[in-house]
Amino acid sequence: MKTCMKKHSFKPARHAWLVTIATVLLYGGTVAATDLSVCIDKSSPIAAVDTSLAHAVAQHEGVVLHIHVFDGSGGDEGFALKGFNKLAHSSCSLVLGFPVDTDSGTVPPGLLATSPYGHTGFVLVTPHGSKASSLAQLPNGSDVAITYLTPPNLYFADHPNVQADVHLSDNDAFSALEKHQVSAAMLWQPTVIHYLASRHETARFSYHELDEPHARFNLVALYDSDHAAAAAAFQRTIVTMSDSGELAQLLAPYAQAGEAKPLQRSAAAMARSSNSSKRNGHCCSARKSVHERKALPALFTAVQADSGKQKYKENCARCHGPDLEGRAGPALTGANFASPKSKFSVSDIFAIITQNMPSTAPGSLSHPDYVEIMAFLMQQNGYPAGKKALTYDEGKQSKVSFVYQGK
Repeated sequence: MKTCMKKHSFKPARHAWLVTIATVLLYGGTVAATDLSVCIDKSSPIAAVDTSLAHAVAQHEGVVLHIHVFDGSGGDEGFALKGFNKLAHSSCSLVLGFPVDTDSGTVPPGLLATSPYGHTGFVLVTPHGSKASSLAQLPNGSDVAITYLTPPNLYFADHPNVQADVHLSDNDAFSALEKHQVSAAMLWQPTVIHYLASRHETARFSYHELDEPHARFNLVALYDSDHAAAAAAFQRTIVTMSDSGELAQLLAPYAQAGEAKPLQRSAAAMARSSNSSKRNGHCCSARKSVHERKALPALFTAVQADSGKQKYKENCARCHGPDLEGRAGPALTGANFASPKSKFSVSDIFAIITQNMPSTAPGSLSHPDYVEIMAFLMQQNGYPAGKKALTYDEGKQSKVSFVYQGK
């Protein structure tokens, strides 16, 4: 939190590769209605794939292609979610390669998305020859490398046999695996492929899809309502390319063609979540009736939230904004942060805070400091204070749904 992390809002990969993009036409003026203008994130490991796809689509449609390149890592200042709105409104008709979580399906507010044309996600990477293809199959006490503020931070609560080894970049996480400092790593699939290909080490490691929440993502093109015609034409072309097999060839090996559904969780993981919810006396469904929303649980005291406000100011505000509005780090309040579709619990959010914050020294704050910051975040997302103080253990175990209670 004290050192601002690069961000892409809920973009799963937070890094800045310099991908060479050939034959790119920088869009700087008015584009004719018969032309195709697209935005491509040069910091993404699939930037070259997006570029090839854009050229193929333009060729099929018989139009002139204009590509606007942007840096989705945002540099030191991060890349705000609203940046996509600006791109879709003034820089291009379509923003290619946007990953949408299959568990939530959310896109930046105010924008629309084409039907998914591909899918990818987070994978478990192990040394070649390892018999483990899932977290549950790793030996007890295994260290697993993960990247700061990515969904795999959530998986350790359901897998007590492994423990998190948090790194500030995917390269650092992979380096820990290469040096045998950890047993495995959980990383973004395109990142893994790009990393291994650049080092000619594809034979040394294997990777497997993760059967966990928020591990699967569909690739879509974002657009605003003014560019609905371009989006419709794009979708028609994608169908043609999919039927011929051309789409699959363009996306491989970084992604698979077509739409993905959320992977089914293992029976054991589902049973653990169900039992935890029953023990805490809370329904695991994110959807609540009006009556239930009025009777939100009071998990913290006003004193904790007030103290947490100061702790947040000292440790978090520089990156997440004084009003939790987001800067280089994502916003920490609002419907996009705590969406019902995401089905996050208090323990999910608390795990991310305690394992990843502050960025310069994850996990270095005291237990009371983390608890008070969590109390402040809950207060700012509409949860009421009560008479009973929140404890660290309760924060780790609570299955109360974390959903923004404002409008």
